[in-house]
Amino acid sequence: MQNKFGLKDFILMVLVSLALVFSILAMIQDDRRWKQTEDLTSKIGTIEQLVTRLDAKLDAGIVVSGSNNSANPGQPVARDESWSKQPGVEIQWFAKPEFAEDPRGEDDYTLGGVFKETFNAQPNKLTPVLAEDVYGRRVNDQICERLAEYNAETLEMEGQLAEAWQYDPKGYWVRVKLRDNARFSDGEPVTAEDVRYTFHDYIDNPELETESLRSVMTKLDRIDVVSDKVVDIFFTEPDAYNLQMALGFYILPKHFYSQFTTTQINQATALVMGSGPFKLANLDPEDQWTPGTDIVLVRNEQYWGPKPALAGLRYDVITEDVAALTSFVNGETHMIIPSSPQYVEKVSQQGWDEKAYSLKWLNMRSGYLFIGWQCGERNGKLTPFHDKRVRQAMTYNLDRELMIRDIWAGLDNIAVGPNNPPSPAANPEIEAYPYNPEKAKQLLAEAGWIDRDDDGILEDENGVEFEFEFTRSVGGQTIERMEKYIIDRCAAVGIRCISKPVDWSLFDQIMKTRNFDAITLGWSASAPESDPRQIWHTDSIQNQGHNFIQWDGGQDQYLDAIVKELDFNKRMKLFHDFHSLVHEEQPYTFIRSVPWKRFISKKFSNVHPYPKGLEQREYYMPAN
Repeated sequence: MQNKFGLKDFILMVLVSLALVFSILAMIQDDRRWKQTEDLTSKIGTIEQLVTRLDAKLDAGIVVSGSNNSANPGQPVARDESWSKQPGVEIQWFAKPEFAEDPRGEDDYTLGGVFKETFNAQPNKLTPVLAEDVYGRRVNDQICERLAEYNAETLEMEGQLAEAWQYDPKGYWVRVKLRDNARFSDGEPVTAEDVRYTFHDYIDNPELETESLRSVMTKLDRIDVVSDKVVDIFFTEPDAYNLQMALGFYILPKHFYSQFTTTQINQATALVMGSGPFKLANLDPEDQWTPGTDIVLVRNEQYWGPKPALAGLRYDVITEDVAALTSFVNGETHMIIPSSPQYVEKVSQQGWDEKAYSLKWLNMRSGYLFIGWQCGERNGKLTPFHDKRVRQAMTYNLDRELMIRDIWAGLDNIAVGPNNPPSPAANPEIEAYPYNPEKAKQLLAEAGWIDRDDDGILEDENGVEFEFEFTRSVGGQTIERMEKYIIDRCAAVGIRCISKPVDWSLFDQIMKTRNFDAITLGWSASAPESDPRQIWHTDSIQNQGHNFIQWDGGQDQYLDAIVKELDFNKRMKLFHDFHSLVHEEQPYTFIRSVPWKRFISKKFSNVHPYPKGLEQREYYMPAN
């Protein structure tokens, strides 16, 4: 059979050849475009960095309170004070917020890079105020802002969204002037109406699950809008913590949250919009972040303050200590909280300091680890821990020095109460309960718990055995070792302790329903001096407040007096009396005071431990 090359074949060959030529030309053109795009991106990055450095220089030259007026050297800058409420009352002005350690002048400063932090427990939601755990608040602190913040180095309260305020000397009101340039991440300005809405329609809304914050904001009477940028906050009575409370809650955008029903907000996992330096990468209400997935934040390009160099922040969850350290060593994450044994091992390892910043320091947010004893009823029945003698016995039965040495590598100290030294609120005369199992047995017997049938387990007068559940979060060898020690020590005095490990996301519900016998977790402060009512007052037993151990030991007389006392020294004396009561009652067994420990990758620069904590917005990934 003879093959013939016809006209049709010729035309087909020409068309294929032309297609090939055009494809090659298109590829060449795409390469050129890619190169041009790369060049353009590089130039934009260079311009951004130049603008950023210029910004830093301009910021450094901005005239602040007490500085000279450039037009009239030697004269202070004139400010418009027509918004003030009462003549003769001091107005406190605040300069534009800045970095504690400004990285923008460094030679290797560059923009970009994503900093990844590993949480050791799973947050269950991120929606502001409804997210009550420390992990949700850590994320919210990057997205949302308050009227005032604590200076990272001095811990003095300074205006953030507030440019100035005027505080009534008698303590009944504060007038706040908002910054003119403050805006939310969608570009909308922050207004006085947003401040009013956040308190009255969001925090103080009984249909929203914001009970824990409402329980400590009872002295805040109302918020009135004076003008677009001026707001009045009124208090029902003077209180030592009124100003801290009034200026310390996140300001939320009314135009965003008012589009949702209370049910939608309560059920949401991540409805988070704010005015901070970062924002959620995905703020689609129909496609929210869900527990079990990474939390992804990106730089807020609309940010009104000093923009971070980082392009974003990312948070994952690894509950196992060994797995978290492995992830860090492999470069898969950039910050972890090491266990105490891991910290001791790694800091002594040759070459480790070239890979990581190994930080250990006490700061404003350092807290304490405790076991909380259910002092009230569980499921309608009193637990054994309603008797303070039993609670005292539980403390005497634990060798906390041994625990710290064997479980936490000896890095910590025994916690002595609700305020740890060197806080002035800590009573210096209080000494930790010593390890004394014989004293523990004596107290248990006095409370009616005796081994009546010689089976090794204590019973009450009705023959009910002393058995309780020990609720703790899952994950990590450290918590497992602590639990084993507690179970063994309980068995040694005739108590049956049953382990109940639960996922961190369930803790909130367990605490709200008071559905536990004993529970272990930690408290950390959010201010240099914290209002103790949220955790300890009997009002916080109700409405799912944070007195989830339901302790009522006469503490209110001290707590109510503390918040009314405006004199610092007298207030500290009341704190000491309260500390003595807690020491006697032992509603918590205070285990250890906890300095912060962090491993942070040296892929990032400008990492500093501050009295306030850490400032990730200052980090940058240096140029190679």
